[in-house]
Amino acid sequence: MSRLSLEEKVETAAIIRKRIEALPLFEKARTLLLFHSLPDEVCTHEWIREWCKIKNVLLPAVSGEVLTVRPYDAQRPLQKGRFGIAEPTGEEITDLSVIDLAIIPGVGFDSHGNRLGRGKGFYDKLLVKISAPLIGVAYDCQIVDDIPTLPHDIPMSLIISKNTLFYSKKDIH
Repeated sequence: MSRLSLEEKVETAAIIRKRIEALPLFEKARTLLLFHSLPDEVCTHEWIREWCKIKNVLLPAVSGEVLTVRPYDAQRPLQKGRFGIAEPTGEEITDLSVIDLAIIPGVGFDSHGNRLGRGKGFYDKLLVKISAPLIGVAYDCQIVDDIPTLPHDIPMSLIISKNTLFYSKKDIH
């Protein structure tokens, strides 16, 4: 994503945000699982700041070899976690059934809903516990024809980039 200009990154994040906000899934959702983006991911920092005003926002935090989920609180600063990712410091949310919609990063995605992560399986271990629809967000250059999968890989319900929208689970429209 280093080949994308800052202007292109900002434009992409704004378009994806509008596409998400237009979804009935988003409108109905009370609690969102988001992620605090890294520089090579679609920037979610503004989404977090804005959506926490109208929804409950949860963010992942690394704990050992797993991702936990913690509430985002605009009044409390995020702290750098194990991999340099900003994480909330609140109490862990153990009842993941409260999540109505999850927005997930990835290194790559395909039109079948498959996601390529960073190789540690952190998200797959978390996503298997979440019954909410999963939206993968990506730059157009991260959408490929085919992502190789393993049995433990969790597919996305929907993938959104600047120019594409793929539903892999038809029941979420």
